[in-house]
Amino acid sequence: STTTTDPKQVVEVEEEKAPVAEEEEEVISPFAESPELETGDGQGLPFNKQTVDKVLEEIRPYLISDGGNVSVKKVDEETQNVYLELEGACGSCPSSTVTMQMGIERVLKENFPNLGEVIQVKDEVDEPTELTREVVEKELKRVSQAMIAMGAVVQLMEVDPTFGQVVIRFRGPNRVQQGLELALLDVKFVNAVKFIQ
Repeated sequence: STTTTDPKQVVEVEEEKAPVAEEEEEVISPFAESPELETGDGQGLPFNKQTVDKVLEEIRPYLISDGGNVSVKKVDEETQNVYLELEGACGSCPSSTVTMQMGIERVLKENFPNLGEVIQVKDEVDEPTELTREVVEKELKRVSQAMIAMGAVVQLMEVDPTFGQVVIRFRGPNRVQQGLELALLDVKFVNAVKFIQ
């Protein structure tokens, strides 16, 4: 490059070359099955409830498309045990143990090499005694962020406790609609879900 310091004098300046690294950095393909998330310092993620939840974000769309989800109930930083609740259809699915071990645990182990046990827990919240708008809204709130991320718009239109029917205005991908239907049918006292445009 050329810089002018005096109108009559032109000084040539050599461009500095970046020092050559002795070791090449490992390149992780964005198409790899489950790339490790990093903090930027090469150390990986710190082990806490927030980072465990962040890692689980990569598999939530798959769970939600099947009408379920997962929530982090507790993380023991000493033992590095993770206590998770499978929600919606995943909680009552006969394959939930396989989902926990082959999917969720695998992704966590890839991101946290010293992971202890992944333990499935049940939520101790009181179950509803009848179908109400609040019960349905609670379920919609639980899955809303993932549905929005997957391009869906949802509005609760009606709850009929007599017949156990929920009416939803829905716009979005069919697989998200199917997942939402499964999640709502897993709510106690919901017998039918009707979607309108």
